Amino acid sequence: MEIKVAKHAGFCFGVKKAIEIAEEVAQSNDGNTYVLGQLVHNEKVIKNLEGKGIVFVDDINEIPQNAVTVLRAHGEPGTTYATLGEKSIVKGKNLNDATCPLVTLVHNVAIKLKNNGYEVVIFGKHNHPEAIGTSYYLKGKNTLIVEHEDDYRKVIDYINENNFQKIAVISQTTMSVLGYKKLIENINNEMNHQFEEIPLSLKNLDVKYGFVDTICNPTKQRQSDVDELAKDCDIIIVIGGLNSSNSKELYAKSLEYGVESYFIQSEEQLQKEWLEGKEKIGVTAGASTPDYLIDEVVERIKNINNTNNELMKQRQKN
Repeated sequence: MEIKVAKHAGFCFGVKKAIEIAEEVAQSNDGNTYVLGQLVHNEKVIKNLEGKGIVFVDDINEIPQNAVTVLRAHGEPGTTYATLGEKSIVKGKNLNDATCPLVTLVHNVAIKLKNNGYEVVIFGKHNHPEAIGTSYYLKGKNTLIVEHEDDYRKVIDYINENNFQKIAVISQTTMSVLGYKKLIENINNEMNHQFEEIPLSLKNLDVKYGFVDTICNPTKQRQSDVDELAKDCDIIIVIGGLNSSNSKELYAKSLEYGVESYFIQSEEQLQKEWLEGKEKIGVTAGASTPDYLIDEVVERIKNINNTNNELMKQRQKN
């Protein structure tokens, strides 16, 4: 049996930085350190941080007045900063912002497009904190968010029902690269006007119909690695948190290739039946998955393989 681990599996730099910020703040803080929502979408990482004096809350009202606070990697709307400010929680004092710089880039793109007369549509997950955060820089809850490539009709209807002078599509950083491409292709196949790519630098804002590639490079790298694994492996194991958008996209991508695939959170979920008769095992992991979880899964695969080999030898002797 050969085990092939994806080159870019595991933590991206944005997640690493967010965890480092939270740990450093908690270490220097005598009391509790509060984080609004999940710092990163991985249950094991969250549990580990909870053991270091970090308290995760889903409701901003649960954060006490003047409390030391860390903002998660996925980014927050301006309303969050305003509400924290009312609690005397501000940057430079007791607010530590762990927003991924690539998410901040998307916020800046959204704002600049809006300020240049564009109606902006988001390709993202409706309930994902990043898409929600970005939407608040646009039209808040009234921002159109589409999740799937087949939602192109919603975009076209939205255009036809309104008299937009300019319209642009941007993406959540962790969405499917192929899905985004297909969404734009589907829109263009149905419209008389063609959506053109606007460079990330936003140097050309004369385009009436445009889209900006705001999917981050770590996401692209991990999805590209799945392409390579699918060509050569009998099975692909994807490791990631239950709420991890980029991990789910890796799993969906491997299934699209018709490769037997499984989505797990840790090595305990591996089933020996999955590996029977398999010669090449592909392993990848989302950007919120720590290296030690990947190592544990690989080790578990090796142990299962050794056990299976021993059973086979015993059967042959008998």
